Amino acid sequence: MTPHHRSKTADPIPRSTKIALATAVAVAVAVAAVAIAASSGGETEPVVTAPPAERGFGVGNWPPADWRPYADDSPFNQRIPDDPRIDERSKQIVNRLTESGGPSDLRAGLADSEADYQHPTYWSQARDPVFTVDCERDVPEPCEIEGMRVRVPDRARPAAGSDGHLTVVAQQSGWEYDFYGVESKPEGGGVIEMSYGGRTRIDGDGLGSDATAAWFGNLAGIIRAQELQAGRIEHALFIIADCDNGEFVYPAMGLGAACPDTADAPAEGQRFQLDMSEGEIAALGAPRWKRAILRAMAEYGMYVGDTGGSPWDLEFESGSTYTSFGYPDPLVAYARRAGLQPQDGRYLFDVASGIDWSAELRVIDPCVTERTC
Repeated sequence: MTPHHRSKTADPIPRSTKIALATAVAVAVAVAAVAIAASSGGETEPVVTAPPAERGFGVGNWPPADWRPYADDSPFNQRIPDDPRIDERSKQIVNRLTESGGPSDLRAGLADSEADYQHPTYWSQARDPVFTVDCERDVPEPCEIEGMRVRVPDRARPAAGSDGHLTVVAQQSGWEYDFYGVESKPEGGGVIEMSYGGRTRIDGDGLGSDATAAWFGNLAGIIRAQELQAGRIEHALFIIADCDNGEFVYPAMGLGAACPDTADAPAEGQRFQLDMSEGEIAALGAPRWKRAILRAMAEYGMYVGDTGGSPWDLEFESGSTYTSFGYPDPLVAYARRAGLQPQDGRYLFDVASGIDWSAELRVIDPCVTERTC
């Protein structure tokens, strides 16, 4: 994956109405630990057990396969209805996105390397040290979370790629803090220095957090190992396009890097759908992990959330979520169980092969997501 050339070039617009906090996340979210049992074909079936809910998520107690961020009516958790309205320029936009083919291979084994542009997630506890946020960029307006005090696990570290993403979910308050370009995080607390950042409600719509080009929360649309293990992804996916058309549509609120020629390029927030039925996906004979990804594309779609793809990318959760604390990267473990062979220490999940992407993708009209048509 190439770096996300995030560019904040649009004036901010008001956030969409947030969903009020119902209860503390540690109590509201159903917590489970996934124990893996071997199954045929080198793949696995999840066995779910439920530890005490009051523990919340944290080190060794990661969110299970059936957990997803944000409210059920978040744009990322809305299924695409039958016979949705299609964007009038769908074919042209799809052709532009897919002119070099399908999505790049998803890669596991990037944790703690300069190739990691993914999003690690950390679940803070009351005992974690306090950090004061210092955003170094101040254009076109001050960073929303500038000066806020946030508890962050001491061993949490940003993705090692130049984007330096780091996500902290403050479970007692229900806020997801999204950091971009983290440069300094001293041991034991202090000032955490970054380029920019924002926050969104973990139980809200997942919008308005200025750490990605489209102002999506860092948890929006990422694929987790637990979901691949379960064979189901119950949310939309996050796309990194190579560039955008210099505009954004709902649910995006910001821009990435515009294409030199913006004709037919996707807008930030553009929602693509894989127009294939469950039966057609099953008939591909693809591995279980791939069927899970394709079903998510068909049932929930994919939103353009950033730029810098090669030519367009999907997003795994960063393995630093786990390796920061001395745990193995579960995506690597899953890749091995699924029979993938390492290439220079990386495991490549080939999503693109076997599908005519220019024929099978379509663009959903933004009014469908806004629920105005």
